[in-house]
Amino acid sequence: MPRRKLTLDPRFDTAPNTRIVAMDDMGQLIKQRRKELGMTQADLSRLTDFSMRLIGEIERGKEHVATDKILRILDALNMTMMVHVEGK
Repeated sequence: MPRRKLTLDPRFDTAPNTRIVAMDDMGQLIKQRRKELGMTQADLSRLTDFSMRLIGEIERGKEHVATDKILRILDALNMTMMVHVEGK
């Protein structure tokens, strides 16, 4: 699957309608937002109390990351996550 560029909507400071279908999409979005805020992985590590190694793994799309860790990172980046459940 070709990698698509995820863009943040400056009006809302979020990426509305960004569909995350794999952890590498989430990682790419987290990395992009971190950089937009002028933060390093070390900065994000200090804010979340996660190791820089874990931050790097998440940004590279580590497959198995607990949801509470993703939510803590998103909170540190002033982001929210919404879940949309589609019917069959």
